[in-house]
Amino acid sequence: MAQSYDQRRSRWTLYRHQVGVSIGVSAFLGDLGGADAIGSDGLRDLNFNQNRITANLEYRYFIKRNLSVRGSFLFAFLSGDDASTTEPFRRNRNLHFRAPVYEVSGMVEFFIMREEPGRLRPFNSKRFELDLYVFAGFGVAYFNPQAKYEGTWTNLQPLGTEGQGIELQPDNYSRFTPVIPIGIGLAKKFKGYWSAGIEFSYRKTFTDYIDDVSTVYFNNDKIRSHYGDVAAYLADPSLGYIEDENGNKIPVNSTGEGMQRGDPNDKDSYLTAVITIHYYLGGRKKVNRSRL
Repeated sequence: MAQSYDQRRSRWTLYRHQVGVSIGVSAFLGDLGGADAIGSDGLRDLNFNQNRITANLEYRYFIKRNLSVRGSFLFAFLSGDDASTTEPFRRNRNLHFRAPVYEVSGMVEFFIMREEPGRLRPFNSKRFELDLYVFAGFGVAYFNPQAKYEGTWTNLQPLGTEGQGIELQPDNYSRFTPVIPIGIGLAKKFKGYWSAGIEFSYRKTFTDYIDDVSTVYFNNDKIRSHYGDVAAYLADPSLGYIEDENGNKIPVNSTGEGMQRGDPNDKDSYLTAVITIHYYLGGRKKVNRSRL
């Protein structure tokens, strides 16, 4: 006997819980690396050569058929390298970093379209369904910027590379930051209780130090006397020259005390593009008894 309208309408309540994993790539938007041009805001400064891995574990709960909340634990590697750009002054700056990021966040999701869970349509069905959703939320991330010195990755935050903690300079920055994730996802169900898809997100942060770069160069001799030779080198490993279009090396001094090292007006952010796999929990036996 066919299901009643009320049964079909409430079917989604059998599938409130969903767990998932995702894996893909992350991209950094900040002061280091970037496009082959003077630093700019947003996606215009994206350098695809510096994409790194990201992975995610999550739990989703449906409040209504098209509205859910999601808890997420994300790991991402972010990186940037001035050597990867042809912009001469960035190449002369010669800074680089990598930063493992651990993020815990909660999100609200709205499903513009949602595929009926727990049921497979025949291949000759004329009705094609999928999940299409958008989301936004809030979280906290921990990051740890590092740079390579003599073959070893060294934590940058304790080194005060912009003079933190010296004389009247402010204390060092925190390695925790609030995060606002926003994004869009698309998924298709298979085998009744599984779904696979893709998801794109933008993570706005409230720190400018994921790459350990934000303001101006500090007196390098004072950094050396306070934090040591490694800190002094990683604060300013500049080449001391730029190259013209003919490959000629022109001496420059663009990294002296008080000169621009980063841009404190633009906070760091990162992007993710992932493949997702989700599984609906519960509901199997109840649905089997109510099928046509």
